[in-house]
Amino acid sequence: MKKIARRSLLAAALAPAFGTLVVPLAHAQGAFPARRISVVVPFPAGGPADMVARVMQPLMQKALGETVIVENFAGVGGAMGVGKVLAAPADGHTMLLTTVAEPILPPLTMPSVRYKPDDLVLVSQLSYTNIALVVRPSLQINSAQALVDYLENPSNKALTYATPGSGTLYHLMGEHFKMLTGTQQLMHVPYKGLAPAVNDLIGGQVDVAFLPMAGSTAKLIEAGTLRALAHTADKTVAGLPRLSEVDASLKDFVYTVWTGVFLPRQTPTDVVTAVHKAIDTALQGPEFGVYTREAGGVALTRAMPLKQAQTFYSAEAQRLQRVFQAVKLKAD
Repeated sequence: MKKIARRSLLAAALAPAFGTLVVPLAHAQGAFPARRISVVVPFPAGGPADMVARVMQPLMQKALGETVIVENFAGVGGAMGVGKVLAAPADGHTMLLTTVAEPILPPLTMPSVRYKPDDLVLVSQLSYTNIALVVRPSLQINSAQALVDYLENPSNKALTYATPGSGTLYHLMGEHFKMLTGTQQLMHVPYKGLAPAVNDLIGGQVDVAFLPMAGSTAKLIEAGTLRALAHTADKTVAGLPRLSEVDASLKDFVYTVWTGVFLPRQTPTDVVTAVHKAIDTALQGPEFGVYTREAGGVALTRAMPLKQAQTFYSAEAQRLQRVFQAVKLKAD
């Protein structure tokens, strides 16, 4: 039965787009919530998004007055988890908690994935983490400008950049960086996750990476085990210059990793509103903010207004789609 279920969910994730995605058009029946709520995380347990879900779970449970469980459903670059949510009744009892990438990138990088970003609605962003441009400690490059200068010189030996996988946000960033700086002296090395990529960066097997400034990465940067050269946010980050300050061509190179809660687009408005209210209540308490700050991220203190959330999500999807088309990203 488990194998059959997974095949059904994969079929939902890979189903044809433009109205043919098999999503039950369920409507709220009676008061919401009416039963246990599942928060689907499209990653294995223990990762950053999973930890966000684990902190939010008791807060959401209290706000909704119903049992809330976290369900990890990894695979196909996050598409399996997205497919699970889209295949469930659109009644609010199955929601998605994930990062910016999973609703947007798999349909672009994997032709077999057929859902679209607008098959989901963002109820609210929860938190975000800044991203740093880092190099291995033995590389004799001490600033972002020095790295760009090195890469722009075709006589220099090519460097390698590590990512947690082909087709990920970090892969897109690497190829976008190459396009904007006009260099081909940076070669992609994909890994199966951030941990092995960071280990090889420390060990000198690869040279460069874009990494979230959170958790173990932040500690490694503070200890000097990794050297951070710049950050990719559009706001000031203590101790690091913006990468856009290095080169005018990088002014649009703005990235963070953000987490949010999503529901299928067919979810009734009153249910979306109820979930939004629960998120708003959860974010106002101290627990989530304390956890996020200690993990190296930035937490929202109130849920985004629903209209703002939709505008924000739509803009993010369109921007990443434009970058994808510009760099002609191909999954290795």
